[in-house]
Amino acid sequence: RPACSRVPPEILLEIFALVAPSQASLRACILTCRQWNLVGTPVLWRRPQFHRLSSVEHFASTLMMFTSEAGVSHYAKLVETVSFSTLPEVDRNNPQLATLLDTIVNCMVVPKPSPGPLGWAKHGSRNLLAPVIKRSRSLSRSNAGCDDDSVVAARPLSATDLQLADDSITAVAGTVQPAEHERPTATVYTSSLRQLDLRFCKGVRNYSLQRLAPRLASINVLNLAGGLRTDITIAKLSQHMTDLRRVSLAWTSNLTDFGVSELVQRCKHIEALDLTYCMQIEDTSMLAIAHNLHSLAALSVAYCAGVTDIGVREVAMRFPSIQIVNVAKCLRVTDRMRKLLAQRNIVSACDSFDPFSIYRNKLQPRAKKIQ
Repeated sequence: RPACSRVPPEILLEIFALVAPSQASLRACILTCRQWNLVGTPVLWRRPQFHRLSSVEHFASTLMMFTSEAGVSHYAKLVETVSFSTLPEVDRNNPQLATLLDTIVNCMVVPKPSPGPLGWAKHGSRNLLAPVIKRSRSLSRSNAGCDDDSVVAARPLSATDLQLADDSITAVAGTVQPAEHERPTATVYTSSLRQLDLRFCKGVRNYSLQRLAPRLASINVLNLAGGLRTDITIAKLSQHMTDLRRVSLAWTSNLTDFGVSELVQRCKHIEALDLTYCMQIEDTSMLAIAHNLHSLAALSVAYCAGVTDIGVREVAMRFPSIQIVNVAKCLRVTDRMRKLLAQRNIVSACDSFDPFSIYRNKLQPRAKKIQ
C-alpha cells in the first residue's frame, strides 16, 4: 500500500483546503490515488473558480451533461458557491452570463410542490365572491330620490333583491370550486447553493435575477455590489431569499430607502450588510435596519451622505453586540457620534471589506472589556 493512501482523511482535508485557491494544483492532487480523489473531489467542486467566460460555459455544459430526468447530478450537489467576480470586465458585462447563470441554477435546484401562501386559500372563492357581496350591499340603496353614497336614504332589501344576491353567490360558488387536484400550489426549490457573488456583473440583468428569485431561496450569502440593481429587484429577491446572512449592495446608485426596507423586513437574520456608496439611502433605512435586524453584527454605510447621527445612534444603541458601523466619509455624521461609537467599542471606519466577504464564515465574537 503506497504511503500517500495511508494519510488520514482529516489531514488530507486540511491540506486540500490550503491548496484549494489553486484549482489546477487541487485537480492534480485528486488524480494521485483513489483515496485522494474521494476526499478532494468535494473540495474541488465546492467553490469553482472562473477566470474567463469559456470556463463558465464549460462548467454549465458539464452540469447539463450529468443532469438527468431522475434528478440533480452528484456533482451539482457539491457546489456551494458560484462567483463571477473574478471574470474580466468584458465577460462580466456579457449578456450571455445571465443565460449561463440560469443554466447552472436550473441544474442544481430540486422542485418540491407544496401548498403555500399562493394556493387556493388566497385565490379561491373568497376573492371572487367579494364583487358579488359588494353588489348585494349596493342593492339596498334607493335608485331615486337620494345619492348613491347616502346611507340615510337606504331602504331594506326586497325579496327580489335577496333572490338576485343569492342566485349570484350560488352561481359563483358553484363555478369556481375546483377539484382537489386542480387547486394551485406553490413550488419550493431546494439546492446546495449557499453563496452567490455577482459583483459588478452587469451582464446579469435585473429581469434575469427576478426570474431566478424563486430558485435562489437556499442562498444565505449574496453579493450584488455595483450591479445597477433596482428596488424592485431587491424586493423580489428578498421575497424568496428569507434566510440571508450576509448581503452586499455596495455601489448600487439606484437603491433607495424602499429597497432597503423591503430587504430588512423580509430577511431578518442578516448579520452583515454592506451599503457602501448607496447615495440615495437616508435615516429611514437606518431606522428600518434597527427595528428588524436583531442579529446584525456589521453594517457599512460609508459615503452615504444622507445618513445622520440620528440613524447611526438608533443602530448603535439597539444592538449591544454590533461590532462594525462603518460611517467613513459620511459628511452628516459628527465627530461626537464617532467618539460615542468608539466608547462602545464599535469600529466606525473600516477600510477592509473582509467582514462582508462571501468567503468569511462568520464574524469573530468581540472580546469583552475588562473593567
